[in-house]
Amino acid sequence: MKATLYHNRKSPRLHCHFCIDLSVWTRERFPGFSVPMLGLIGFFLLAATESHSQTTLNGMIRDGTDKPLPFASVALLNAIDSSLAKGTASDQQGLYAFENVRTGRYVVRATAVGYQKTHSALVEVTTGTITVPTLTLSEVSSKLAEVQVTAKKPFVEQQIDRMVINVANSIVGSGSSALEVLEKTPGVTVDYQNERLQLRGKEGVIVQVDGKQTYLSAQDVIALLRSMSSDNIDKIELITNPSARYDAAGNSGIINIRLKKNGNLGTNGTVSVAGGSGRFDRERGSLQLNHRTQKVNLFGNYSLNRGGNYWDLQLDRNQPDPSPSDALRRNLVSQYTHLTFRDLGQNAKAGLDFSPTTKTTIGVVWTGFWSDHREKGPAGATFRRSAGGPVYLQMQTHKTYDVLSQNQVGNLNLQHTFGEKKGQLTMDVDLGHFTRQYTNSLLTETLVLTSDSDVQPPAGALLITQPSTVDIRTFKADYNRTLSNGWKLETGLKSAFVKTDNDLRLSSGPAGALVPDPALSNHFQYTERVNAGYISFSGQLGRGDGPKTEIQAGLRAEHTHSEGNSLTLNQIVARDYLKWFPSLFVSRALSPNQTLTFSYSYRIDRPNYQNLNPARGYVDPYAYNQGNAYLKPQFTHALEGKLSFKNGIFTSLGANYTTDLMFFTIHATEGNKTYVTMENLGSSQGYITTLSWPVTVMKGWQLQTNVLGYYNRFRYNYEGTILQIENVAGRLNGNNAFTLGHGWTAELNGWVSTPAVNGIWTSPWLGALDTGIQKAVSSDLKLKFSVQDVFHTNRFRPSVNTPMANQKGVLTFDTRIALLNLTYSFGNQQVKAARQRRTGSDDEIRRTN
Repeated sequence: MKATLYHNRKSPRLHCHFCIDLSVWTRERFPGFSVPMLGLIGFFLLAATESHSQTTLNGMIRDGTDKPLPFASVALLNAIDSSLAKGTASDQQGLYAFENVRTGRYVVRATAVGYQKTHSALVEVTTGTITVPTLTLSEVSSKLAEVQVTAKKPFVEQQIDRMVINVANSIVGSGSSALEVLEKTPGVTVDYQNERLQLRGKEGVIVQVDGKQTYLSAQDVIALLRSMSSDNIDKIELITNPSARYDAAGNSGIINIRLKKNGNLGTNGTVSVAGGSGRFDRERGSLQLNHRTQKVNLFGNYSLNRGGNYWDLQLDRNQPDPSPSDALRRNLVSQYTHLTFRDLGQNAKAGLDFSPTTKTTIGVVWTGFWSDHREKGPAGATFRRSAGGPVYLQMQTHKTYDVLSQNQVGNLNLQHTFGEKKGQLTMDVDLGHFTRQYTNSLLTETLVLTSDSDVQPPAGALLITQPSTVDIRTFKADYNRTLSNGWKLETGLKSAFVKTDNDLRLSSGPAGALVPDPALSNHFQYTERVNAGYISFSGQLGRGDGPKTEIQAGLRAEHTHSEGNSLTLNQIVARDYLKWFPSLFVSRALSPNQTLTFSYSYRIDRPNYQNLNPARGYVDPYAYNQGNAYLKPQFTHALEGKLSFKNGIFTSLGANYTTDLMFFTIHATEGNKTYVTMENLGSSQGYITTLSWPVTVMKGWQLQTNVLGYYNRFRYNYEGTILQIENVAGRLNGNNAFTLGHGWTAELNGWVSTPAVNGIWTSPWLGALDTGIQKAVSSDLKLKFSVQDVFHTNRFRPSVNTPMANQKGVLTFDTRIALLNLTYSFGNQQVKAARQRRTGSDDEIRRTN
């Protein structure tokens, strides 16, 4: 990697070592995407044109009267772990077919509304065309509503490569926000004080919505999730060790939020409304609409989330306050903040899929998010030189904080299958635009109770405004095909261009007479171009009928050119680097009931955009955060071994090693002030173990338990002192599902986490208990009532311990909430498998912080 700093002059353009000059058209629309990449696509396609044989699997679905059953859902499952290989639906004659099936052993599963599901015998796939014996579905004798309740997916579902949180059918998750659901997810921690997410005790997590990176700051991602209704979410996927087809960004993995998309034929939809209250009221509603024919699928959804919350923070800090006469003088500060929030969030999505032929699908999707977040309230602090000593400074601040933001992304996509022997190509173009209007007003009254000349009262008022924009353009092409030896080739290219603009303006002075402060204002622009390509091979080792070893090996290359430009300071920091990211996955069936999987990947976590901005953002006159223009990306080696059992028990052991470690640090400055910034301080290593097992306690009572344990060790230089911190921590999640009969079901879910350390930040025991009950009035109408954080125990207690200073606090929110939710489905319920695809910005997320 090379970084170049230019002062007081325009930065010369750095030449990209991964590509050559661009055409004018490409330069204007997709900065950073080179013409040779098109040649590279052609090379990959030509490299994959060797002759090979493919297998087609077909069969018929009939009902109990031996008549063809149309529109039944048919799934092709891997025999090793029952994971989904392909999906389709039967046609009007009850026929179905799977093309381009890889060599292996499979089971075919058929389901339909009003019928009992059935499975085929084991199918051994080699080459040619294989016909599966006819599958017969019998009608159920009980009511449809009770069948749906019995077949309900568990809230937490552990799959071989990811953990899936099934939000759509959750009782306690209904009427919540996406952020509240995430907090209940095993391995996910929400840091409310610093407004960021952690996955399995690590930061650097990528958050996606329908596979699309939002490129937002950690704070803006939190705001987005807070405003998103859970009734618009189908499921949440936690991918801790992504393969080469995913972007290398995100050293702790990916959180992918999948919004609902109806796969039924005809016109149908779902409407959901919810209301409830903790200390403040909450109102939420959502609508999903879908119209599907054999060639056209129109879909859309809209949700609204409105409500209030509060923030109570009590914080004590002890820090040095040296003076010329007393180098050992200390400052003991007691702070309190009480803020009330009002939120209004809206999410919308609309799209069209058109299939002119059976081999080609063209789609367009638009997604929009709007958020209006407002908070206000008092904050105060007292300052002493020693414990029990007299107060020498007292401050009272009234804070008003408003954020208006919107995020819109448009996607154009093409999916084409060349034929039975020539593979499949998908191409995507994404255009995204994000805006945020940020205003922070502080009115402060200060009382100085000392004659010390070092103590100066702050300005009576501060006004901070910061309009921000983020523009995103991506192009992506992926190609896959099965080779003659039964192995599968996947390859692709991607070019992403992101430009951010932040114009922070600070005014200070007496109330009513504010003047601009150019020394603390800053206009910062950041551009980033990432050109990437990958290739991956997967297949089986072994012959005959014995156990096979499945292997997937991939290599991804990413060239990054970034440029941070402080227009105010006439300072440019440019970086230009090419990195290679290998990945390897090996899986073997130890027995018909056990499968062992090993995975390795090399990851990068680039700095969030706002963390590169040297401007200050004030919490109050004595506390602020500041960016670091010299922040470098961190790199992680991630390894994991997983053992899964057919009965659903799942265990894993992982390790990760991170260099150029980035995390938030807190520093004392100017005597009684503190500031928070992001720094590269050293390295860390972590070891993680998980255990997940489902238990049928008794008839009608299912218990899913997930245990996470991890050991982290940090080594870094903090303010001139070498620190080595070790931490053993864990988290337990229990999800109980009860089937009570007559359409009644219930849930009782809880979690508890042990004390944990992340760099200099520590947290104590935390936990919460949620409960809910649901009545399926009919097959179309469901009524749910839930209470979250029943005992109001979810209180964050952060603390910081450094060689020179320490602080501890208690942060409380409006988390004990009672909600009533009503869901009604209408329209045609003839199921057709929904199109499964990834979009051009599938693998990005998070980064405007």
